[in-house]
Amino acid sequence: MVSSFPRGENRLGPDVCAPLALKRINLTFLTHVAGDRVAFCTAAPAGETALTLVKSHCTPEAAVHLQPGTFILSIYPHDKRPEIIGTFIRSLARARLVLHGLASSPSAISAALSSRRKKGAVQELFQHFMFSGFQSPQDFFAAQPPPEEYVQKVVATYQEKVIKVYWIVPQPDLDLWGMVVPTADVLEGFANALLELADLGLAIPFLVAIPGLEGKEFMLSFSTIRSRPGPEYGTDVRLLLKRHLPDINPMRLVPVAGIFLHGPHFGDRYGIVSAMLRPLEAAGVSLLALSCTISSISLIIRQQELPAALLVLRDVFEAPVEAH
Repeated sequence: MVSSFPRGENRLGPDVCAPLALKRINLTFLTHVAGDRVAFCTAAPAGETALTLVKSHCTPEAAVHLQPGTFILSIYPHDKRPEIIGTFIRSLARARLVLHGLASSPSAISAALSSRRKKGAVQELFQHFMFSGFQSPQDFFAAQPPPEEYVQKVVATYQEKVIKVYWIVPQPDLDLWGMVVPTADVLEGFANALLELADLGLAIPFLVAIPGLEGKEFMLSFSTIRSRPGPEYGTDVRLLLKRHLPDINPMRLVPVAGIFLHGPHFGDRYGIVSAMLRPLEAAGVSLLALSCTISSISLIIRQQELPAALLVLRDVFEAPVEAH
């Protein structure tokens, strides 16, 4: 599902996450860029209910679109390496998939895709990656998922007064890049740019992509950090992006900070993102971008707001005192 809000209004908490939490609807995937757009996934049976809830809470100027028949494809670990993330995106582009969003965590990169091309997506991945658990796409598809009734038995009920997470990791001194590309057809160019970022000695701890309501434009946002010592790199990144995407105008915001919350699998527990957003908004923390996938929630905020955000999150979530 994709929602678009009037520019400048951050309605992710009250219009999307809070209503879904109230109805105990789990989110299995979520991406957000401040003040404009959010894409998220729920289990298929909850799709129509989620659509009605979000529409009933949004302002008249907002737009909401439901895309049934999707699946989430993830690869991990990527260790923040641009060449792995870029290869993943390039494989999706070459498979000519309908992309409904990209989300990242420190370990995984996930795509929400049209179910009609599931086999093509997996086959293309095997052209570019080796997987220790499967020798071929046939091996992958032959592996049977656990029965649905077993999955339902292990889903947590989210009843703790303080939500437990494995750790909360701050990451200061990031750059945040943002751009709007006209169609998904240029995603291969973006992927090629990411492949070259590795040559600049950069890591990518955060990346999201959110489609327009008609799927004709994409909002891309990603963060970079130097993985080895070197000079300032902003000009080099801008030139690299322009070389592969000559018609776009990349924007850079620096410095920003990331906060990464790890586990347990938030997709098994309703209300996690809502519980996080309310106190952050009350504390005046500006959420620039958000990504939720697999077992991690990734936040990008203004760097000067990092101490306040950490105080809030350590009050909302129970995590080890020392996290590395």
